[in-house]
Amino acid sequence: MEDVMQYFLTQGPFAVLFVWLFIHQMKSSEARELRYQNLLEAMTAKYDDIAEEIRKMKDRLPPRQ
Repeated sequence: MEDVMQYFLTQGPFAVLFVWLFIHQMKSSEARELRYQNLLEAMTAKYDDIAEEIRKMKDRLPPRQ
């Protein structure tokens, strides 16, 4: 029993640190993914606007012969 107690006393702080680092990493990854998702949504909206403008310009040009 004393060996088990000694094991947890020596390894316990490292286990707590690992769990804390793991949770911290998961939260920061989630925040980063949310930023990238917002950026991609904004770029998609701009892409649609640019594609519409190009279509309008193509319609105004005379047809190729």
